[in-house]
Amino acid sequence: MKITLLTFMLATFSVVSIAQNGSSVRVPVLSPFSEVKQQVALTEVKLTYARPSAKGRKIFGGLVPYGEVWRTGANASTKITLKEDAKIAGNEIKAGTYALYTIPGASEWTMIIHKNLRLRSLAGGGYKPENDAFRFMAKPQKTQGFVETFTIGFSNLKSGSVDVELSWENTMVTFPIEFDVHAQVDREIAEKLPLDQDPRLRAFNFFRAAEYYLHNDRGYDKALGWIDEALAIRKEDPRFGLLKAKILHKKGDKPAALKMIAMANGWAKAQNNANYTKQTQDFWDSIK
Repeated sequence: MKITLLTFMLATFSVVSIAQNGSSVRVPVLSPFSEVKQQVALTEVKLTYARPSAKGRKIFGGLVPYGEVWRTGANASTKITLKEDAKIAGNEIKAGTYALYTIPGASEWTMIIHKNLRLRSLAGGGYKPENDAFRFMAKPQKTQGFVETFTIGFSNLKSGSVDVELSWENTMVTFPIEFDVHAQVDREIAEKLPLDQDPRLRAFNFFRAAEYYLHNDRGYDKALGWIDEALAIRKEDPRFGLLKAKILHKKGDKPAALKMIAMANGWAKAQNNANYTKQTQDFWDSIK
């Protein structure tokens, strides 16, 4: 028995050594690893997972049973990485990396954000619900076509949110991730506006802050103050003048907006700036 065991150990060591030296035969991975990233707000969301294929098998209610915890992919657990605090389906979550598990159902799925990242298999009682960060429910939808290979991606991208979309066979499940983008931008403004020494960069930062507040209806008086600061540094800039006219118009001061856009149009013409000559003229035409 000892000789047999020793022979087995030596054979195993030999196989491992050969593989480590790059002599093993390469074959396609059954469930290839995938990593997808999405910039959203002022941060990034990353998903890492393995992608099994259907290969003629019934997936949900078959290969993936209903009512049981599924690793939501293959091989190591699917992981979601957040670089900043966020909300997932309305649940607050700290920045970090988490495992994503699910309990599929015919009419409803349980989505699980889990804190233990070391589980490769759910067999043997390794998964423990007490390590869940939280759970939430999601409604499955029918895909437009058959999805052969399990796919996780992003959809419905907005300035402060994005949906995570899981699809396989004829089933798709989505859930939202949201960031407090206004707080992120306000932090940027607070940190960078007082510190910029280069006048050109400082003017542009005032412009960006004013533009964000205008486009997101966050306070026209504050936006007007910032664009005035920008124009004080870069006088007769038609791009800045156009933005100021838009802010004034949003504030309800049409006469001031018309006066400002006429000035900005004049600056653009004097500088032979065809782009802003057209943009200022178009805005004039739209509000006169």
